[in-house]
Amino acid sequence: MRVGLVHGFLSRRYLDFWRAYLEALGVEVVEAAPPPSDLPFCLPVQRLLAQVEALKEAGVDYLLLPDLQGGVESERGGGQCPWLLDLEAALLRYFPGLPPVLKVPAELSERVLGRAGEVGQLLVRNPMLVGRALDRTRRLLKPPPPLPTPQGSVGVVAQPYLLEEPAFRREVEAALRAHGLEAYFPDLPPERLREEADRLLPVDLPTDRELVGAIHYLGRLGRVKGLALVVSYACPPIPGLMRKAARRLGKPYRLLTLGEDWQEPLAALKAEMEKGDRGG
Repeated sequence: MRVGLVHGFLSRRYLDFWRAYLEALGVEVVEAAPPPSDLPFCLPVQRLLAQVEALKEAGVDYLLLPDLQGGVESERGGGQCPWLLDLEAALLRYFPGLPPVLKVPAELSERVLGRAGEVGQLLVRNPMLVGRALDRTRRLLKPPPPLPTPQGSVGVVAQPYLLEEPAFRREVEAALRAHGLEAYFPDLPPERLREEADRLLPVDLPTDRELVGAIHYLGRLGRVKGLALVVSYACPPIPGLMRKAARRLGKPYRLLTLGEDWQEPLAALKAEMEKGDRGG
């Protein structure tokens, strides 16, 4: 039995447990790291498609994918992006022969044990083996802590699947430092950010709530003088939601799209921040 794992799309939050658990079951874990595809999508989706294609060609029996929204559905905000709402459905449009999908929670807690038991029984059909594997790996169900962040004056907001990627953070930090600016990434756990969102805008999807919550949290920090709202591509629902939330806070902000030139917007953001510091 061979199960394919994919990186990205919040894999930092759930993959360590599932990899260890599958291996404890005696299942062969297959991972792929091909270069991004050349399809006209944002880079995270290109990387996902390249991995899935490689795993499909490798002949895996199952594909493990995260349920990014925890079963919540919405037609607003990120719900208009098929990659955020349902990865399996979106992938089936491009890979009709997609291996059967094992959909698992994108976050870890003791509540994951039930789904882990179901997946284990499906794969090995041996309750005793499933129980032993769970006993050996349940210590890994503790969610990972937020990534460390510089304590800068520019709050960086993006979809959670971007913020969880160290390479994305390095790219943003380098761009800001070129203008003498330092980043401040959200450093609260996901559930705390979602609580912050409830104080600013009514949104449905967990990823949207994290996004809006990050804006509210960073916007209320005295250290943060301006916001960099980063999107992976110009998908209208996401930038619109970010602007709507940022406008309610009154701090300077600029929308930045990955792959585009940030020189002008960052220079303008810095000037506006400095003007605010001077009080006029």
